[in-house]
Amino acid sequence: MTAAMRILVVDDDATARIWMRAALSKAGFAVTLAVGGEDALRQFRATPCDMVMLDVDMPDMSGYDVCAALRAEAGELLPIVMVTGMDDLQSVERAYESGATDFIAKPINWALIGHRVKYLERGYQAMLDLRAADARNAAILKAIPDLLFELDAEGRYVNYHSPRSDLLAAPDETFVGKTVAEVLPAHAAQACMTALQMAQSGGSSTGQQFELVLPHGTFWFELSVSRKSNGPGEAPNFIVLSRDITERKQAEHSIRQLAFFDSLTGLPNRQAFLDRVDREVRRAQHNAGQLGVLFMDLDGFKTVNDTLGHNAGDQILQAAADRLRESIRPTDLVARGTDEAYAEVELARLGGDEFTALILDIKRPEDALAVAQRIHHLMRQPFVLDGRQVMLSASIGVALFPNDGADAATLLKHADTAMYHAKELGRDNCQFYSAALTQTAMERMDLEALLRTALERNEFSVVYQPQFDVAAGRIHSVEALIRWPHPLRGLIAPLDFIPLAEETGLILPIGQWVLRTACADAARWMRDGYPLRVAVNLSPLQFKDPKLVQMVLDILTETGLPADLLELEVTEGAVMADNPATMAILTAFRDCGVRFALDDFGTGYSSLSYLKRMPLSNLKVDRSFVSGLPDDSENRAIVRAILAMADSLGLSVTAEGVETLEQAQALKTMACNLLQGYYFSRPVPAAAIPELLTRRWSLDAAEPQRASASRLSVEV
Repeated sequence: MTAAMRILVVDDDATARIWMRAALSKAGFAVTLAVGGEDALRQFRATPCDMVMLDVDMPDMSGYDVCAALRAEAGELLPIVMVTGMDDLQSVERAYESGATDFIAKPINWALIGHRVKYLERGYQAMLDLRAADARNAAILKAIPDLLFELDAEGRYVNYHSPRSDLLAAPDETFVGKTVAEVLPAHAAQACMTALQMAQSGGSSTGQQFELVLPHGTFWFELSVSRKSNGPGEAPNFIVLSRDITERKQAEHSIRQLAFFDSLTGLPNRQAFLDRVDREVRRAQHNAGQLGVLFMDLDGFKTVNDTLGHNAGDQILQAAADRLRESIRPTDLVARGTDEAYAEVELARLGGDEFTALILDIKRPEDALAVAQRIHHLMRQPFVLDGRQVMLSASIGVALFPNDGADAATLLKHADTAMYHAKELGRDNCQFYSAALTQTAMERMDLEALLRTALERNEFSVVYQPQFDVAAGRIHSVEALIRWPHPLRGLIAPLDFIPLAEETGLILPIGQWVLRTACADAARWMRDGYPLRVAVNLSPLQFKDPKLVQMVLDILTETGLPADLLELEVTEGAVMADNPATMAILTAFRDCGVRFALDDFGTGYSSLSYLKRMPLSNLKVDRSFVSGLPDDSENRAIVRAILAMADSLGLSVTAEGVETLEQAQALKTMACNLLQGYYFSRPVPAAAIPELLTRRWSLDAAEPQRASASRLSVEV
């Protein structure tokens, strides 16, 4: 049962004291009486009470003085009620200034005084409860080790509680009033705002995490957010608990290391590798990409392990893992000769002396073979154990997605099969799952090695195929064509090495050599009295070279060939992108007099609106449209359309692949005046060109007629 509230009644009037005690006792209060101010202070100090009813006008001390003294001693919560017959405003204000809680004017309504005091009691109790709640909340906050913030809907800090200021992203005196975006890094601020949005819609949210780099280390935090309702029509605020979960993250990392990584080498284990391969297979399926799996086994490891012991074997495995890591450094991987990124490789140890590698986003099988060859090179280096050199090697099998399997288990099994095949072939080699693919990849790698030294050894040559002017009946110009007569392998077809030169970037120095050679030959013909235009092909990679224009101008200056005797040929694909860079290159060449021709026209995607903006001089009709003439009506219609379009644009047209008189006559009938093909001449060395210039052709005769002995002045 709750004890009755104890009230001290102070009045020098005995009658007033008696009536007051009676009324308050009837209302259930315990009443103590004091006859004056000094008596009241003495009794209160001896036995503190819960409320004081204090008369203002007393002979020994005024009620105001007693009130001020009680307030100073008892604190701000003690209810002190001033009871007086003076109800003027000045008296009321003085009472409150002295510390009074309330003011009751005489004459007192004794029937209601108990209810008035009960009302004051409830207010007093509410204040006590609030004070207790504040104390309880303060104790709870003190016991919480986490950071606690109050944020508004815009993510602005309203208040905070921080038992550890070292975990704050900013000094605690600076961030209140700022938004999370102003205090936290972008990723952390985004996590906070996401948590607020989730709490806004659902009332609360948990689980958002972010990493924070603080002056004394890196920490992880997890957010728990609760929506706090404000007044009607006001946006809610949010209580955000930010818990330091750094130790938990470290523990999770340790568990993950144990579950997915090999404890001896630190490489991913079998399960981690299979999971990663399956993820990458799904990604490759979506992107129509390729990837490779290498399975490698150390040749001779079992002998070392059995002879020198398991400790020595462990050292070998750790050293092998280090060499594998070295073998996949970007500077050691597949150099493509361009700015293209190197293949990304991820390693794993399956167990024993078996290691695997996943090669991502490969473009060709040779990418995997190049990684394998780098591994072979490093594994052949001696391992040193206690001053003793140990020689090992590696047998490697390769399986490719999608050709050799559509999941991790299949790819690993096939790579393992290929590895055993490598061991059967004498160890220390690499085999693809497909034997035919192994042979093809090796041949391509060999060809690339030969290609890299061909320029240095001066193995290339340039031949020229004439281009015939129907109206003049004679050679109008020539096209320069590269040939590679290898001293051991014989003539290597351009279709075999040009694509490889493109992929490796070797087309840049090779193309520059062809251009310089062709310009030098044309300059020599000009000095000999044959001013003949020469056409030189540019690859797409050359066309993208920012140094192209200056390189061409330098070669023209070096060889002395006039710019108008040079025509550069590019395919539609190389110039198809209608962008400022493309137009700038074409315009620069036009301004200096160099002509441009669009090669293999009709096989690409050029539009009339694009062509009319390009500073071109010539279109070359692809041989596929010439081969069916004169009988193929569809090809004939295409050629007529190209000729009509070129005429409307003011461009000349050269038809390639003319091999018969009938084809030449059909093209003449369609008003195509520049013809090129075996009917007129196969590609010939530079020394044979002057003799061809002495010939004239009539398409009414089966053979060309020799012109007069005097040298011809060829129009250009």
